[in-house]
Amino acid sequence: MDRVMAFKALVGSHNYNLADENSDKDYKMFVLPTFEDLYKGKMYSKQTIGETEDLDVHDIRKVVNLFYKSNINFIEVLFTNELHVNGALNSAQKDLIDRLFLMKDDIVRINLPYLFNACGGMYKQKMSLLHKGTEGTQHLVDKYGYDTKQALHAYRVLDFIVRFADTDFQDFKKAITYNEKEREFMMEIKGGFFDIKSFTNFITFYHDAKFKQLKDKYHSFEPNEKVKEEIESIIMELVRISIQK
Repeated sequence: MDRVMAFKALVGSHNYNLADENSDKDYKMFVLPTFEDLYKGKMYSKQTIGETEDLDVHDIRKVVNLFYKSNINFIEVLFTNELHVNGALNSAQKDLIDRLFLMKDDIVRINLPYLFNACGGMYKQKMSLLHKGTEGTQHLVDKYGYDTKQALHAYRVLDFIVRFADTDFQDFKKAITYNEKEREFMMEIKGGFFDIKSFTNFITFYHDAKFKQLKDKYHSFEPNEKVKEEIESIIMELVRISIQK
């Protein structure tokens, strides 16, 4: 049985002003579970890689834990430049999705210690992949000696933590979006401006001097269980209406 889309959001480089002529558009889509999904305890997910668009599909019930664990790759859907809500949903369902998006500033602060830790973990993962080119980035390894796209992502997640703290955790959109001057430096990283030794020295210094110094600030906040409960309530009602229809 086909699952019904709740909403689809643009994410990735096109959402940060970091896209170039070779950048695909990345979307995350959240779908409503079927009765069978609920009965069997399934959480649907599927990835589709296209010529110009990549689509990452998930059961909407996942957002509760994804938001609570402050996964930046999912939180950013709340600050998308391109949102598509399923027009076939009824008014009550659309209102619930609106409520979820109206909570976005509270959701990004739901678990600041986890946000810090998650970005630190993503940084380590990206660094571990510098010499392991993918089908789409092997040409970068061949040309520059390392995967400059992974290098860009490694720096971006550290830089986000610094930029978000600079807004006193008030402006997530500003923290993920780069103006033209900032974009120029980011594109230099992706374009192989640094050799591997210079990049490693630079990113290690940035990690230790900037990112690491913010640990206590992020960890001084407690997770917001009330916001989590409200997200759960919205998603549960959205699913209930869907099943009853």
